[in-house]
Amino acid sequence: MLQRKLQHLAFTVAVSAIATAGLTLAGTKQVLAEFEIQEAGIEKGEVELEYRGAYHWGLPQAEEDEEVPLRQSHDFEMQMGITHWWMISTTLGTTVPAGFNWQVDSVELETQFQLIKRHGNGIALSFATGYGWATQADTANEVEFGPIMEFAAGKFLLTTNTFFSRQMGEFAETDGLGFEYGWRGEYDFAKHWGLGVEMFGEIEDLANAGSFDDQEHSIGPALFWKPGGDDDDEEVGDVGESDDNGKDNSPEPAKTEFSMNVGVQFGLTDVTSDSALKFQGSLAF
Repeated sequence: MLQRKLQHLAFTVAVSAIATAGLTLAGTKQVLAEFEIQEAGIEKGEVELEYRGAYHWGLPQAEEDEEVPLRQSHDFEMQMGITHWWMISTTLGTTVPAGFNWQVDSVELETQFQLIKRHGNGIALSFATGYGWATQADTANEVEFGPIMEFAAGKFLLTTNTFFSRQMGEFAETDGLGFEYGWRGEYDFAKHWGLGVEMFGEIEDLANAGSFDDQEHSIGPALFWKPGGDDDDEEVGDVGESDDNGKDNSPEPAKTEFSMNVGVQFGLTDVTSDSALKFQGSLAF
């Protein structure tokens, strides 16, 4: 099973590279994922397919020599837990800039290491690092790294992503580090349902951060639906154990689980779109 999943992951990377080479490109800035909250947990052997999309209204006015603002973004991600503490993923980032057609922006490879594992309430901590290859002309590649932290207390879960980034290659426009963050506070008000608040922001160059209005920041509510994986499922026995009737109690393969969330982001600065509708759906097996 592990071999088949690795083959699927390799196939996805190959398809992403081929698709990247065959599409027409235009001039936007985004390389890494938009409106993404990464989780700290890692499950060995689990493969997850994820889609993230966003549609923006009230786009900021761009000067002649500035990047074209995004109207839409669409990210397609595949990740796999290699061990209980190590995961790899690949993401194909696509956008629809204002006044342009759909295009591929980037191909990103990422690895994540879990440092503290959470069982129920408490803290989970992981560290992630990724490299994004820009597929647009005259656009820099980008490396990103930083911690992912979760804090759970009963039905409440707080997740924070704080990443530093650096532009790479001959088209880099900044010499120092950039900073991106995202946090989510979620409360499960009913079985399989949750409500939350999410906030995202970016400072392109920490050495020349400028004023708050020169940075991208947004905040808004989100609704979560997680129909799979009941908490009251019966636990299976240890590997190789049998019950009194001789039935094998070996652990079964991981069940397929689906989850999704939809939210609205409201821009807080002049360079951020006035509002954006965001959607995320994932299938894990």
